[in-house]
Amino acid sequence: MKPKKNLNSYLKDSLLIVFSVLFALFINKLADDYTTSKKVKIARESIIQEIEQNILIIEDWKIRHEKISEKLNSLASGKADSLENLLKKELHFDISLLTDGNSLIDAIPTKTAWESAKTTGIISEMGFETTRQLTFLYSLQDIMMDQTIENLLSLYFNTTLETDLAYDIAIVKFKLRFEELTGQEYLLSTLYAEGLKKLKN
Repeated sequence: MKPKKNLNSYLKDSLLIVFSVLFALFINKLADDYTTSKKVKIARESIIQEIEQNILIIEDWKIRHEKISEKLNSLASGKADSLENLLKKELHFDISLLTDGNSLIDAIPTKTAWESAKTTGIISEMGFETTRQLTFLYSLQDIMMDQTIENLLSLYFNTTLETDLAYDIAIVKFKLRFEELTGQEYLLSTLYAEGLKKLKN
């Protein structure tokens, strides 16, 4: 009888230990899930706020840069004699004549929330489609900032108007650069809207 009693006691103790371990794992999983869910919520809200702020910046850019593109189109087609004369007065390209004395860019879109979500790895918890959409969005934003704007600034700082030919070439180059920039701004606006929709669903 004793061996049987010891066996039953052993089985009960074993089951109790197994149950305790499983219960502890279950509690830990619940805690981890809650922590992850909270981090995802914070990251999602931060990215939404960042994109909404970037939308305002890009909308302002579009208004500014469309006006510049219109002036460059007029200059390229010979329909802005007074502006052409003002530009040709200087040896260096005076972009303030195209911006009406305003800054070309007075604010830049940010990616702090996005980079933070990537660094912590929490972005992987947002789902494949959302991650894909945001990756595409922020990649285009990087291209616009790191390449298009840089190329435009490089063109500005390295352009001289010593001859009529140099002037004609400069106008065409600036026209093409601004067309590239405004095209990217319109695409980015669409991607921002789609990204917000994904994040808010």
